[in-house]
Amino acid sequence: MFDMLKKMSHRGPDSHGVYLDGQTQRSENIKELTDFVKQKSHIAIGHSRLKIVGQENTTQPYLSCDGKLSLVHNGEIYNYRELATLLYRNHLIKTTSDSEVIVHLLEEAYRGDLLEAVQKIVGLLDGMYALAVTDGRSIVVARDPVGKKPIYYLKNGPVTYFASEKKALWNGSDEPCRLFPGELLHLDQAGCRVEPGYKLEMPQIDIVDFRQAVETYKEVLAKAVRKRLSGLTESNLGVIFSGGIDSVLIAHLLQREGKNIVCYCTGTSESADIQAAEAVAADLGFQLKTSLIDEAKVEALLPEVIQNVEESGLLQVEVAIPMYLAAKLAAEDGIRVMFTGQAADEIFAGYPWYTDVLKEHGYLRLHEKLWEDLNLLYTDTLEREDKLTMAHSIELRAPYLDRDVIITAMRTSPRLKLEGIADRQRKRVHRQAAAELGVPPYLAFRAKDPAQSGSGIHQIIQNLAHRRVGKIANDVVQRNIDRDKGSLYRYGDEDYGKQYARFYLQEIEDKIKKRFIPPFLESGDSPVISAA
Repeated sequence: MFDMLKKMSHRGPDSHGVYLDGQTQRSENIKELTDFVKQKSHIAIGHSRLKIVGQENTTQPYLSCDGKLSLVHNGEIYNYRELATLLYRNHLIKTTSDSEVIVHLLEEAYRGDLLEAVQKIVGLLDGMYALAVTDGRSIVVARDPVGKKPIYYLKNGPVTYFASEKKALWNGSDEPCRLFPGELLHLDQAGCRVEPGYKLEMPQIDIVDFRQAVETYKEVLAKAVRKRLSGLTESNLGVIFSGGIDSVLIAHLLQREGKNIVCYCTGTSESADIQAAEAVAADLGFQLKTSLIDEAKVEALLPEVIQNVEESGLLQVEVAIPMYLAAKLAAEDGIRVMFTGQAADEIFAGYPWYTDVLKEHGYLRLHEKLWEDLNLLYTDTLEREDKLTMAHSIELRAPYLDRDVIITAMRTSPRLKLEGIADRQRKRVHRQAAAELGVPPYLAFRAKDPAQSGSGIHQIIQNLAHRRVGKIANDVVQRNIDRDKGSLYRYGDEDYGKQYARFYLQEIEDKIKKRFIPPFLESGDSPVISAA
């Protein structure tokens, strides 16, 4: 377990805590826990803390007042103060942390069945979370319904491991399983089972008037931003910034709340994002810091980025590099919380292909497609962005993924988002709201540019790929790679530059995984063990 926590210590460098069969030990130095975690145990959970909300020098796991429950939590619960008012019995809440409230809510609901208790309270939690709780006999792991915080698990014989990152579970053969958003993982003597937790239900469309849509959206979005500022003591906040409407609106709302913000943008010196970001920052008075990239820098960064994003998909890596560098720059400035404009396109039909959906299938299918894409954000976006920022000990907050914002957007008729197939603006409600909230119209209605092309990274990856075609082709021939076992041919792509680039990135990932094979699969390990 020590090995697992060590490989994820960047997620919480401030302090560490471990629960072993009713015993708990905490330390600011993870090495001081080495002897403790070597003890044989039946159930173990561990946590590394990134101190954001709750400034006391306390470390998880948190314990219920009666000592029956122990909990670790990764994420933020934005309505924790309101939830504290639901506590009926006398609870001794020792900290101002949002996480501690969860264990006391569970204590209220617990009647001997841990799974039932967790199922009762997860729907009350407004925020992002991956949490694990034990009553000494079993463990229940929960993931938030949007999937902002990742959690993976791996079964190895009688032992089940789980962790916030795959690298803590890589063992050289088995691929860790993902706990999907809104699901629970129940571990006890009977084994390992996935159970239903809390999932968002698609609401009925009942906003069909444009003015009502804009006014309602402005209200819930402003509240979502304020909600994510509650309890923060950070003096400076970062914004992942492209100069596009989504990040500009978030930066503007933060500034309107009186917060000191620093915007971060990455790209080539000629990239659309850099040029737009500099112009916008100068116009609106935002402090902007940029990180310029070139082919040599990208080539050197590829192993580091792939190691942190834990996969080598071509598009994933292209998108990951700019965010990784922006987060790295922010970390150098001491930033611990960053905001992102992620998900506005999914809830308000911002991408060009939504016009194709409308043209081919109509508004009903467009509405369904938006909901599907929103529910798939975890797999190709949210997990990636969490890992890239947490690699630098930074928590990422996404107001557009607020529960009330999502519900409001999906109550809104798609006809108000995309006004026919000739609509090149898209996101009509979102753009109008931005303009009325104070974003200059020329920014509110700027055309969408995908992150990977806006930063210039797409062309850089393609250039690197073409330079490597010959060498990789020779390697493929020499190794006589079987098509069925996974090689260039599995992609079925006519663009050979993309094929070779993907193969090259996969080679890097394979080498990283070999380095990360852990020594935690020891014969003395317990039947249920975790590191969250």
